[in-house]
Amino acid sequence: MKKTIVTFSFLAFTTFTFLTSCKNNETKIEDAQENVLDAKKDLVEAKQDSLSDYESFKTKINEKIAANEVKITDLKIKAIDGSKAAKAKYNEAVVALEEKNIELKTKINTYSESSKEAWEVFKKDMNKTADDLEKEFDEFKSKNK
Repeated sequence: MKKTIVTFSFLAFTTFTFLTSCKNNETKIEDAQENVLDAKKDLVEAKQDSLSDYESFKTKINEKIAANEVKITDLKIKAIDGSKAAKAKYNEAVVALEEKNIELKTKINTYSESSKEAWEVFKKDMNKTADDLEKEFDEFKSKNK
């Protein structure tokens, strides 16, 4: 008799646990829809963060490009005031620096979205290119004082 009561109790407990733990299909669908909405929300937030990062980086690079354009204008003015040999040297430097500055401007304006890893590589490359160009300006300026 004790054995039957223990067996029946165990069976009742197992059945109750099974029935209360199972979700119906409607609940499963609602949970899946919530998960999809959460994933979409996360994706939208990630894209907004990415766009914000791109815009701030683009602004920073455009400031460097504008500063380079001022330096190029200064070099053009110095070329006008110099001797014939100095004019040739300045004009040659101006053309080379102008081309690199235009290339930098084109790269930042034509960038299209890609993976996070590609974005990091792009930023690193753009920073290096901008820094190298700035060094070229400084080197030219220090050689031709």
